[in-house]
Amino acid sequence: MFEKTIAFRIFFWVSLVVIGMFVFLPLLWMVNTALKPSDLTFTTYFFTGPLTLENIKAIITDRTIMNYLKNSLIVSFLSSFMATLVSSLAAYSFSKFRYKGRKIYMGAFMMSQAFPQAILLLSIYLMMQKMGLLGSYWSLLISYVVFTLPVGTWTLKGYFDGIPDSLIESAKLDGAGTLTIMGRIVFPMAIPGMVSIAIYGFVWSWNDLLYSMTLVTDPARRTLAPGLSMTFLGEASTNWAAMMSASIVAAIPVTIIFVFLQRYFIAGLTSGAVKE
Repeated sequence: MFEKTIAFRIFFWVSLVVIGMFVFLPLLWMVNTALKPSDLTFTTYFFTGPLTLENIKAIITDRTIMNYLKNSLIVSFLSSFMATLVSSLAAYSFSKFRYKGRKIYMGAFMMSQAFPQAILLLSIYLMMQKMGLLGSYWSLLISYVVFTLPVGTWTLKGYFDGIPDSLIESAKLDGAGTLTIMGRIVFPMAIPGMVSIAIYGFVWSWNDLLYSMTLVTDPARRTLAPGLSMTFLGEASTNWAAMMSASIVAAIPVTIIFVFLQRYFIAGLTSGAVKE
């Protein structure tokens, strides 16, 4: 038994180190490349040679990159808010109302996740073109809300299922309407779940490249992911130092949001996942 325990510990720590290398080494390499002088990008030293902040300063003072960052913040916050609101309403409907076709709609929500997003791009592109939304942020916002909706709805439904119906009935007897019940009773009790969906929607839209590059082609309206790809990736050469610096800057908003809201995010996913 003692030998098995020692073997398990060795296996655990070796596995932890290997996984850690796969997770953290690319991040360390990115930071190391960003801090190197541009002419030393392809040298092999790892935080042991000359380091500089000039690459990061160049990104921060670049108006084009900062415009991409602003566009991404606008789209990501709006899509996160819209996805959370729509998911909350849909989840409340599935949880607290009984109507014909309810289970079919619930199943259709989850079935939509089975289709690869790249395949759906063609139909979404044509829909946005016919609606006159192609090239505007509305095309991105609608797409992001659609892709966040299934996960958000089912996560929040678990929260709403745990709220006693007697509490809602008592509010109705006191004269509260449906909107009042949702806004003052139900939604405040599901804040961890709603925050977790907001973070999920924000990260999804922040990291998207395919849809943002296809649906919005105006350089002035580009978001960060396609903007960085179009700026730093070239056929003949790639400015790796500038790209890694821009990647660090791009990671800051998501990191800040997750650091301050991680307890809500974890609580939202775990609590919503165990309720039926």
